[in-house]
Amino acid sequence: MSDLTPAAQRWLACHHGVITTSILRRCGVGRTTRERLLRTGVLCPASKGIFILASAPRSLEQRAGALCAAHPSGFVTGPTAGSMLGLRRMPKSAAIHFAIRHGARVDGVVGVKFRQTTALDEHDRRRRDDGITVPSWSRLAFDLAADLRELDLISVLNQLLHERKVTSEELVAIERRLGHPARPGSGRFRRAIERLDGRAPHESHPEVRVAAGLRARNVPIEAQTVVSRPNGRTARIDLAVPSVRWGVELDIHPEHATVEGRANDVRRLRDLHRATWQIETVVEGDLKDIDGLCDELARVYRARVQALGGNHPGVS
Repeated sequence: MSDLTPAAQRWLACHHGVITTSILRRCGVGRTTRERLLRTGVLCPASKGIFILASAPRSLEQRAGALCAAHPSGFVTGPTAGSMLGLRRMPKSAAIHFAIRHGARVDGVVGVKFRQTTALDEHDRRRRDDGITVPSWSRLAFDLAADLRELDLISVLNQLLHERKVTSEELVAIERRLGHPARPGSGRFRRAIERLDGRAPHESHPEVRVAAGLRARNVPIEAQTVVSRPNGRTARIDLAVPSVRWGVELDIHPEHATVEGRANDVRRLRDLHRATWQIETVVEGDLKDIDGLCDELARVYRARVQALGGNHPGVS
């Protein structure tokens, strides 16, 4: 790579081996040198004016970077962007989902699903330091509604809210701006944000599934309820009905299986019992039969209400 200047080498190292004619020129690599690099196989053409460093490892990010360089007004979206950005419940897809302006003439590219859109505003996308352009978090949430089942979409929205990537107001705003009967996923996205209903976000997908199952059985569950412990500290209960001091804890994270984790759980549960809370623990094996689990938890909840002699929602 002696013909590549240090500046070009630094660029390639930070951009998954993708570089354009204009960047090469800016880095001090002119036309004659570029053609020599192509002849000797140091660079490989990806598309017009886009080149790949032959020795760079092939990756999803490299393919996405080349697409972004070729279509600077578009962005990687859908499950591709969700997977790259660490969102859960992403369907496996070999194709790269890429948003381009509606009506744009593009040649078909093997392994790329072009998604045409009339809404391609600057604030809907952001360019990463590695040259890959991805949607804003709220735009990605909306785009994923065309790809995910409703419960999976709700899970993703909870993740984005829990990680403070978006606010409820931002989700409502993008639904109002982009929602349309002819736009794929619009109805599903609207229903998903309505089901959030201002509640605290769930931390995990199993929480979403159990909460949905309990609400379907008329148990007025709330997520991430904060309660005071007798020692003055606070505890967060995964799912709870505070009015009857009844809750569900999902002990499915690996840390719960450690000696220290189990000891902490026991102390925490003891404190909650002292505070007159009844806590039901859910473990990994329980999730194999969500319907059976939720049926059982709903019965336990109703028994708790009857024991307290109260009249609460979901209890006839």
